[in-house]
Amino acid sequence: MRLSLIRILLWSLCFICVSPAYAGQQVDIYRAQALVKSQAEAERNAAARATFGELMVRISGQRNALDNPVVRAAMPKAQNYLFGFSYKSSSEKLIEGSRSFTALALQLDYEPQAIGQLLRDAQLPLWPAQRPTLLVWLVFKDSRGLHLVPEVVDFQAINSAAAYRGLPLMFPKHDVEDSMSIVADDLWAVNQEKILAASVRYNADAILVGRYMPSSMGSIPLAMVIDPLATADSAETALASSAVAVSPAASSASSDEGALGVAPAEPAQGPWQGEWLLLHGENQTRFTDETPEVKGLVNNVIDQVADYFANQYAIMPTNQGAQQIVLRVGNITSFAAFKEVQAYLEGLALVQRMEVVTVNAEGVVVRLTTEADTRLLTNTLALGRRLALAQPAVMGASQSEPSQGETLPEGIDAEAMADFERALASEQMPNNPAPADAPVTAAISDLQPSAAVINSGTLQDPLIYVWQK
Repeated sequence: MRLSLIRILLWSLCFICVSPAYAGQQVDIYRAQALVKSQAEAERNAAARATFGELMVRISGQRNALDNPVVRAAMPKAQNYLFGFSYKSSSEKLIEGSRSFTALALQLDYEPQAIGQLLRDAQLPLWPAQRPTLLVWLVFKDSRGLHLVPEVVDFQAINSAAAYRGLPLMFPKHDVEDSMSIVADDLWAVNQEKILAASVRYNADAILVGRYMPSSMGSIPLAMVIDPLATADSAETALASSAVAVSPAASSASSDEGALGVAPAEPAQGPWQGEWLLLHGENQTRFTDETPEVKGLVNNVIDQVADYFANQYAIMPTNQGAQQIVLRVGNITSFAAFKEVQAYLEGLALVQRMEVVTVNAEGVVVRLTTEADTRLLTNTLALGRRLALAQPAVMGASQSEPSQGETLPEGIDAEAMADFERALASEQMPNNPAPADAPVTAAISDLQPSAAVINSGTLQDPLIYVWQK
């Protein structure tokens, strides 16, 4: 009993608690940590050089970022990319020869604009700080049966690998509610229906299911195949809410195979084989591997998952120049709501500029100048969940302005809309002049799409979104 209690405490201490936030999670991609023996400049510069490679991998989303000649050339002068640093005490020890030093914890903050320019020079992508949260369900098998609680050292390995790549992880609580929704047998069979149902409470952006066992025990059985169309509603519910991180605690009660189990005191011997399933929206991606230790399995799968997400959300350098994408945003019933939308869109790393084209009862039409194509923009907006893409049937509806005397749609106050239009117009009054190239309010039919618009919404047929208040 005492051993189980110690294991539970160690397990709980390993988790990183994160405050509730919107979908996705803001990761400190420009921050690095290091242990140093003094506050000397030479020590700080050495720490900057030592952490610079990890930083570039995390920001670019590319494992091979260090092979880039431009990045390699920048590493010796990594301290030039810093804009701040701080120290705090630490209980860690540093050994140098026969001497031992009490380490200082050094926090290094790199300058985003300088790093961004380096990425452009190196023709490397930028994976923005808003990253998808990943709920990780793990189950492993040994001679005693199935277990939902991995060894502490294995858990530390997956957290360390995820921190290196800047991938936020969440873990199930394994409490009574979980035990009533899903058991180890369900995970071992990869019963997607039950996995999605049990995952709803965690509101993650994606789910990773991992199964592993010693290779000496045979092969991991084939996963249960679930028709994704049959469970589309469940998947949409499981992945549709804002991300909330949790502080899990393991169960202290051991049981037979198929129930909520506790990891054995003595870990089984490798080599280990692993089989992983990533569920992200309608996408399902499988990974398989075999390594001498479980640490190798989790390192490899985190790398593959991070590569997948970087491909979904990273801003790739292009020779096409800036692109323009036109959106019509509905559910904006006041000028204050419009300012929220404006702040959100202009805060996206891929958006260079937002212009208001027109405003009417159906919404506000805006033209975005971006560093990315429509696919990346829609992926980014889906991750943020503040703007919901309208259904295709709605997107085919008429987009003309209402005729004079036409009643505004239910839920939109005509007086509030008039106030909104006046407030928007006042930003371009003579006493508050707009830039020479600022947009003017006009009917959609009076404007022509720019030749720079490539595979994107146009002024005649904008992408239609609904603001989620």
